This record gives sequence, C-alpha cells and structure tokens, in this order.
Amino acid sequence: MKMNLTKILVAATVCVAMVGGIVCISIKSNDKSSVDLNDSKSESKQSKNIEFAGRQFDDLGVSFTYPDKWKSKQESIDAYATEPEENINGQLIISFIPDETMEKAKKLNKDSEKIPETDKEKIKEISTKIMNLTNEFKELCRVVTIDTSKKDGKVQKELFSKYTNKDSIGKEGNLEFFLLYNDKPNTSNISEKSKKDYENVYSEISNFKNFVKVYKPVTEVEKLSENSKFTFKTKTLDNKDIDSTILKDSKLTMVNIWATYCGPCIEEMPELQELYEEVKKDDVNLIGLVSDTPDKDIEDLARQIVSKKGVKYTNLIPDKNVTNGLLTDVSGVPTTFFVDSEGNIIGDFIVGVLSKAEYKKEIDKRLQDLN
Repeated sequence: MKMNLTKILVAATVCVAMVGGIVCISIKSNDKSSVDLNDSKSESKQSKNIEFAGRQFDDLGVSFTYPDKWKSKQESIDAYATEPEENINGQLIISFIPDETMEKAKKLNKDSEKIPETDKEKIKEISTKIMNLTNEFKELCRVVTIDTSKKDGKVQKELFSKYTNKDSIGKEGNLEFFLLYNDKPNTSNISEKSKKDYENVYSEISNFKNFVKVYKPVTEVEKLSENSKFTFKTKTLDNKDIDSTILKDSKLTMVNIWATYCGPCIEEMPELQELYEEVKKDDVNLIGLVSDTPDKDIEDLARQIVSKKGVKYTNLIPDKNVTNGLLTDVSGVPTTFFVDSEGNIIGDFIVGVLSKAEYKKEIDKRLQDLN
C-alpha cells in the first residue's frame, strides 16, 4: 500500500455531506476552499508572488499572510474552514502542529507502506490514526463570520465565551468578522521544543488582525462559473499523449475530477464505468481528471485504484494550464462538469457524489441544451 500520510496530515481531508452529495475537501495546500499561496504546485491565480505567501478562503471571504514569526514555521501552521451554523456563516480555525505530531505521522507513513492494498481493515485503522493526530494540534486563533441579519445563536454565545479577545476585524454587507483568541496559549501535552515554537508563533496573535483581509465571500458555484472552456495538452494515466481535440469525437463529454485521497470518489468509480458504457450510444464520453497529480507516487497509486475498480475510461493528469486555472477554483472532489465538442462548459458544475441515475439525468439535461 502506498499512502503519503505525512501529506495527509499537513493536507488533511474532510469528507462532508453537501447539496450535491458527499464531497472531500482538502484543508491545506490542495484545498479547494483554501489556497496555499506559497505552494508552487498550486500557484494561485490571485497571487503568484512568493512575497505574498499566505492562505485564502474565498467561501468565507477571508485571507491572511504570515506574520514574521510564522514564516519559518509555515509547514506547522494548519488552517481550515467549518460549515455554517445558526448565525455563524463560518469559522476559520488556525492551529499549530507540534513537531512530535509530525514525527508520528512520518512513522505511520512508513508503517502504511507495509500494508497490502487488500487489507481494508488495516487501511481503515491507520487512516483513523492519522486523522486522530489532528486532535494534537494546538489552536492559535479563529476568524468567525457572523451574519448580523440573523438572531444571535447558542453556538455564537458558547463560542465567544471561550475567548478573552473578540476583535472586530471588518464588515461586508450583513457579515461581520471577528478574530477570537486568548491571551495565553495552552501548552499542555507538548514537548519543550514545540512549546517554545508554539509560544513564539502565539506571540504574534494580538497583531495577527493586521495580516488578515476580509471581503465578500465567493461561493464554489460562483468561482467555478468563471470557467467557460476546458482545454488541455497532457498525458493520460497510461502515459499516452492527449489533448482537447479528443473532445471532438463526442457530442458531450462528462469530466469527473477526483483525487486519490477521496474515498467517495473511488467508491463511485464502478457506477461511473457502467455509466460510461451506457451513454456511448448517445455520443457521450466520460473522462476522469486526477486532481492531486502530477506526482510520480500519486500517479502510481491512481493507476492501482482505476485498475482495481475496473475503470476503462480515460483518466488525465492535469497540465499546468488546468492546474493553475480550473483546479484553483475546485474546492472539493468529486466535482463534475460537462463540455461540448469544442470544450465549451455546458451547465453548472456538480460538487459531490451523485448516483448513476442522477448523473444520467444531468447528461440528458445538457444534451437537450445542445439541441
């Protein structure tokens, strides 16, 4: 079994139920609700200058750059967004990862390489262990977005009672943004070295609001709707050259964006294969796009996955154009969209898992649009 669990820890993945079904969201550098502006592999369209390295959460309307004392510990800074609850439009939770937690992740990574792919119980066990390591993260602060048009809820009252400082850091329409933090860090259960690093990073918290920018949130659908065409010149997982002229061979092509860390993506593959076989007669094609490539190890894992799931439809490795364009707007996988023979995107993007019957309805709807 080949799993880069250190990457999973630093880029932890959360699978949640959304309107479109189950969707996996990477909460670090591959996050399609968060963009790591210092990641050369997923360079943001908004900023390509390393000087402005930081994090961006468009769905919350929050971005931040790193204070001086954070810059040398960027790999130890974790940030992820929560779902709306009552009058809270969302929370951005920023934490520090102790060195010993990272070391545990590396050990689990080595252990995972000894597990055969067929041992699902062991895979599940070690995956649970790696995700449980997030419980060892030490919180730095939270940016909370309050919808002032709604009545104060129980969640807000309980949350605000836990923090000494509740600094208002901006407003946008009905939304007001607050930075929540305590005067002193909780340094229990971490090593002396991690304690010093954590305290050093924490010392910038009271000044952190000067590094945070707030703006009108941009939803997943709004971001994705900015993409009107799908073009590529790349290779398939089988290492064959391919480009977007392949789209001319079909009236409509369904593109399923997935990732090797996404369980729901992998579980839906057999039904997608059945769908692929069924819609051929309607001049419809289906291709996959492996969002967490290019990467040699991940490509090897992706090949194993599609082989075991019996996938025969083509899967693409994204080129730079796709990585720095379309994929910067994709916050969760699977995400599916449809294109005509010229690569024009037809209809809305679908975020999350659908059943085969539901995908078939979406295909029929778009074929009608083309007529």
